[in-house]
Amino acid sequence: MVKTVISTSEFQAQVSDLLPCNKYRKSQLIHALIKSFSLLDGFDKIIGNPICSKKDIIQFHTTDYVDTILSDRWNTVLPLDDDESEWNQLLELASCWNGKETYKSAWIESRLKLYGKFKAIRQTATVVSRKRSAWDALLGEDSLGEDYEENKGIDSEDLKKYNLEGDCPVFSYLPMYCQVVTGATLALADETVRGEKSICINWDGGRHHAFKQKASGFCYVNDIVLLIQKLRSKGFKTISYVDFDLHHGDGVEKALQYSKHVQTISLHMFEAGFFPGTGSLESSSTGNNVVNIPLLHGLDDMLLDQLVGKLINPLLKKHRPEALIIQCGGDGLMGDGFNEWQLSVRQLTKCIVDLTGLFDNIPVFLLGGGGYNETLMSRFYAYLTYEILIKFSSKQIPNFEFDNYALIPEHEFADAYAHEDYKFWAYEHEGGLRKKHLKNDNNPELVTLLQNHYNVSENS
Repeated sequence: MVKTVISTSEFQAQVSDLLPCNKYRKSQLIHALIKSFSLLDGFDKIIGNPICSKKDIIQFHTTDYVDTILSDRWNTVLPLDDDESEWNQLLELASCWNGKETYKSAWIESRLKLYGKFKAIRQTATVVSRKRSAWDALLGEDSLGEDYEENKGIDSEDLKKYNLEGDCPVFSYLPMYCQVVTGATLALADETVRGEKSICINWDGGRHHAFKQKASGFCYVNDIVLLIQKLRSKGFKTISYVDFDLHHGDGVEKALQYSKHVQTISLHMFEAGFFPGTGSLESSSTGNNVVNIPLLHGLDDMLLDQLVGKLINPLLKKHRPEALIIQCGGDGLMGDGFNEWQLSVRQLTKCIVDLTGLFDNIPVFLLGGGGYNETLMSRFYAYLTYEILIKFSSKQIPNFEFDNYALIPEHEFADAYAHEDYKFWAYEHEGGLRKKHLKNDNNPELVTLLQNHYNVSENS
């Protein structure tokens, strides 16, 4: 039997959408669409109110950096971010959903009230934590208290030093965001046991660019590295990490590049001037612990399938992980704003599901990542969630017909898909105006070249 766990809720989604690049809607659309398919009923456990503390985050990040991003001065609506109507844009759809004035929403109507719920959850978690788990004992103190330095003096030089500007600006309620999104990923580790199959999901996680002492690429806390460290503390000896994001998983690789026990595999766009500019083939390790698969513009389904089946699978089997983490970034999908790769939701989902089932008796963690077309990402994670549950859940899963004519289910945010005619496969329908074919600049012999470089074969 496979244990299935997901961390998601209206609360978590709204906190996650504080992140500016989510455009105040990405995570809420994901949660609502998954819920509209009744998929939450297919999980053995749902984590709804995750939270972590400074003590959790400084297991990887430096204390000074964490003091800065968790400073209580950010837990308010900041002057340059005071448009409440933009933040709760989706609530207007929910409030007038199908003209149902009696509809009772679980969504919270203001960031101040959202923060109020966060404080209440934090207080409850502090009380519960006094029972002290083994993880708390390892840290040496109660793990969820008011433990960061409030209103620490912060000047512009600090913001520059920690890269809290540009693509990683300070935003309203940044500490709450960091503690909830990171807490959601770390909570998954508590649901796992060595030698037992489980599948644990946090579509709001996967923040792979954050470094030990600075933010980068919309990522403030590297929940992936923290998850790996927590698993190691729980006795997991070997861990593999696979990154499907369009961008190189530089923060994860740099943090773990010298570990013989952790394998990092990243498929990513690698061209001059493309962020973050790292992840060349030459930067890979000889022992196959650091594996970079640099790709060019136009990656398609066929090549992705070959890369997974002929390269990634044998690399994982050689490492023999006791836990597998997959970053399921969707910014390489056809229809994403980057328009660099042309992957389909179906094929990327197939590759992730195949990897999830590659080993019989290990926990698998599925985390989110990049993706800048919010309605496309909600489709991707809803479909991926469905396929995971259909294959692995022991519960009865509703059978949906995901044919080319499938429509977005009726739910409170359905009108967010009106500009795409409510079509589930709006970006993949043959002959559709939104399906764009790109020139594939990747070498047809790329898979063979990479197999030779990493000294693997399909039968490895």
